[in-house]
Amino acid sequence: MSTLYEIRVAGHLGSEWAAWFEPLAIRNEPGGEATLTGPVRDQAALNGLLNKVFGLNLELISVMRVPSPTQETPFGRA
Repeated sequence: MSTLYEIRVAGHLGSEWAAWFEPLAIRNEPGGEATLTGPVRDQAALNGLLNKVFGLNLELISVMRVPSPTQETPFGRA
């Protein structure tokens, strides 16, 4: 089971990076940041993605786990 993550980096990423970060979607934000969002299989895969970010010398702003619409919470579904 995959978990959704949102990884924010400084600067915009061109469409040529889509295959590199697959299956994450790249969204360039108006403020000059890029958001990579999508499913990550496990912690090892997350580590691999972060290694790509660091290897490309991108400035990491944040990594956030995103609740899926069907994820259970203590009060029912999110």
